Amino acid sequence: MEAVRVSKGKCFIKRGEKLKGLFLLLQGDVKVVIPNGEITMGPGNIIGMMEGGSDAYLFDYVAVSDCMFYGYPYRGAQDYKKIFSEEGKYIPVFAMSAFRQTSLLLRKYAAAYKKSQDYYRFLMEYYGEYQKSCNDYAIPQKSFKRLGTLLPVKLKDPIQFWTMEYYDSMSTKPFKALDQFLARDAASGIGEILNASVWMKKSLSFLVELNDYLEKHSDLLLSPESDNLFQMYFELARKASSTGMDIQSLQQKISEIMEFVKKSGLYEDKVMQECFEEYESYDFSQEGAGEAGFAEEMEPEEYEEGIDYRSQILEYAGFPKDRAKSFCSNLDEYKALPDMYASNDKIRKLRRNLTQDFFDIYELVFFRSLKGGRMPVSVRMFLNFGFMDEGMAGEENAHSLYNLTAELSSCRAENVFTIYDWLLSIYRGENEPSRNEFDMDYTGFLNEQKKTGQITAEQMPALAKDNAKKVEFEIHNMFTSTNRATYGRISTYCPILYEDDVIGSVENMLVTAEKINNALDEIRKVDYSLFYREVGFSDPEHEVNQETIQKEVIPYVILMPNAGSKAMMWQETSGIRKDTQARFIFPILTVVDIEDLMIDIAGRFRWEMCRKIQGVRWNDITEASLTSEYSDYIQYYRKNHDLSADAKEKVKNALTKAKNNFREVFVKDYQSWLRYESRGSFRLNKVARDIIFRYCPFDKETRKALGANPMYQEMFNKFDILRERKARQVETWYDRYQKKGGEITEELQENLDFYSM
Repeated sequence: MEAVRVSKGKCFIKRGEKLKGLFLLLQGDVKVVIPNGEITMGPGNIIGMMEGGSDAYLFDYVAVSDCMFYGYPYRGAQDYKKIFSEEGKYIPVFAMSAFRQTSLLLRKYAAAYKKSQDYYRFLMEYYGEYQKSCNDYAIPQKSFKRLGTLLPVKLKDPIQFWTMEYYDSMSTKPFKALDQFLARDAASGIGEILNASVWMKKSLSFLVELNDYLEKHSDLLLSPESDNLFQMYFELARKASSTGMDIQSLQQKISEIMEFVKKSGLYEDKVMQECFEEYESYDFSQEGAGEAGFAEEMEPEEYEEGIDYRSQILEYAGFPKDRAKSFCSNLDEYKALPDMYASNDKIRKLRRNLTQDFFDIYELVFFRSLKGGRMPVSVRMFLNFGFMDEGMAGEENAHSLYNLTAELSSCRAENVFTIYDWLLSIYRGENEPSRNEFDMDYTGFLNEQKKTGQITAEQMPALAKDNAKKVEFEIHNMFTSTNRATYGRISTYCPILYEDDVIGSVENMLVTAEKINNALDEIRKVDYSLFYREVGFSDPEHEVNQETIQKEVIPYVILMPNAGSKAMMWQETSGIRKDTQARFIFPILTVVDIEDLMIDIAGRFRWEMCRKIQGVRWNDITEASLTSEYSDYIQYYRKNHDLSADAKEKVKNALTKAKNNFREVFVKDYQSWLRYESRGSFRLNKVARDIIFRYCPFDKETRKALGANPMYQEMFNKFDILRERKARQVETWYDRYQKKGGEITEELQENLDFYSM
């Protein structure tokens, strides 16, 4: 042991130098330059412990003031024996330093981990708010795929909470207590020191990883050189202000982003100043501040009679002249028919030709619209309503549709899209294409094309990422199929809007996002668990490896450009994962009650979602589920002693009407369940009522209103007992989770609330 003096400001150990000794700091302070910052050590600390078995020093050590050390030769863990055999009194000194340094690094790690998680949560929350704001202001979102695919930071085997608590506790113990605890036993002291070194090394490794994560993704929020969320909000505010809309809420969000940026410590002052300067000096009250042409699109000119809107649309599309001439000839011939709903071979062929041309024109118009520039109002009428010809749609209807194009924002919400907006979302990479009528997704379609030799294996990767090809797939499959189906009269279907399909006024027929979501809410008030799914939750850091929680996933609703009478449940999920949105398809114009259409779809969704979850065992009665129990009930109703002769006859008639389709029988019973049974008007038999209640239970208010009725009493009591038991189980593991440092997030609170509905 020898005394070493170091003057203020000197870097007496440089990163990468060969490890040669440990230094007990007797006087002064030392700065250690670690990843993502620095720490300061005072008297009593041992310099070199953080290296934990490395051959070289891992950091720069700089004297903050004049320092004095005792130096100990050290090249590896075996040297601790020699140090302690000569001076046993130093065992607690070295251990105390190890505990303090470990506790300090663990706190640094915990802070960095939280900072990374907070940064991700902030980005996702404000990106979601940005998307919602775009819908609210009816302004197209800017595509930002990198942000949309960002994942939260994931550490392999993160440090557990108890480890931090242990070193916090040990680092604060009085020296005397620590001396007694170790009893000056060299083996115990060395064990504690080496174990602490392991945690120091792991903390430092994670600090590097967390720092890399933040550095790599910090430009997503703010950057002077690339697309970023702050700039997207700024651009949205400019566009919105140019149309005269109130942007106070947007400006509030931007202020919150700026505040977060300033407090985050991720950005240099120069970067913040450069990024914020333009926004802070921008005059949003300035007339015409927005992008050229945008306000013109939002507020179309007055409707003019006698304009050839059909030619405008064809010219905008760039439809080949020979095909345009043929299309116009066919359309004029179709308009001249004494009965457009007639059905003979000649007229059917005429409709087929018009239908094929319509979708070819639609595809051309869509991709032309991506190039920007002024879009005629007639084109927006075509894209959103299927309008192509003033004479065919009727002059009054054409006039009304012309005016409605300025109000299309009412048909948009976070979960509601016009077909044009939906195709845009696919082109921007925000959504994947739907499955086709053969239940094949885009990837499956490419694999099938590869099998049949239409594409090569080398072409696959590029096609899989080609959003334009994805849009084509969506138009040729989901769009063409569902536009026909939602029209309602398949045998006389023509996609071009026809005057006789409009009943009353188009304003009253318009299916708005508010109508859609009101219908969804009315159903959810009764069948509260309709859109809840069981999903996995894990948080290994707080000893939760795998728990199942309930999550509500509201479906997407896509509005087809027609005046129709049907709605469709096209997909029960968007992909393989259960927690992705279903896809419901509605006509954008209808006289049918929206809630009636939604109830029908909800029943089909209930059935198909269960089939997806159960897989091939969807009708296996040994595995209880809605579909297996209902299939068993329908299949063996004749032998069911719980059914009266009259009830059996009704089941028989229901099967006949449904052409022996078990799903259709269930959908009709589900409709009765929501419309009548929820109001105490009995329409179902005892067996059907029992099955539906167990899988589609009424909400608490409905159960309370019907609870005194003996037809429901036993079912409700049993349900409440099971639900309360489950709620207690959830509360128990939440308590355990919180004691280990876990946080009850909005997602977890939603799960708990589910069991009180």
